[in-house]
Amino acid sequence: MTASAEENPGEAQARRLERVNEQLATLMRQPDVARRLRAAPGENEWSAMQTVGHLAEMIPYWLGHCQALIAATAEPPHFGRSLDAPDRLTGVERGAMGSPDELLRLLNGEIQAAAQAIRQFSAVERGMKGIHPRLGEVTVADVVEILIVAHAEDHLAQARAALRA
Repeated sequence: MTASAEENPGEAQARRLERVNEQLATLMRQPDVARRLRAAPGENEWSAMQTVGHLAEMIPYWLGHCQALIAATAEPPHFGRSLDAPDRLTGVERGAMGSPDELLRLLNGEIQAAAQAIRQFSAVERGMKGIHPRLGEVTVADVVEILIVAHAEDHLAQARAALRA
């Protein structure tokens, strides 16, 4: 591990998120996948475009909750949403209908903003807590890891699988 990453634990997370962005853009711009971008690999599964739409919505959603946890001054706040939350589904729908280039530009902007914020969270901010309905008590560092970075990596794998179908 580099000294920079040791001093700033968010650095490694930000880099992982940026790698998701790079790999997804490379994958979706391959000429041989263009005809499969909107094809769902199976029933109740998202297409690559729907997955990107979700990513572009979920990254700022969870980052906003990180910022709310940091700003909280009382007991750890409750935060989160259900799988059928309208804003979550709107991101998926935007992906289904959107242009690949526009969606990738939107995702790039969201990832760059999130990576910058993640790098800037102090150790104290990363330790601030909230209560998630499924995960229970979590820190900002946990939200970044579980609900942003690892979540984005999982969706990269999902998009790869959709494009292989």
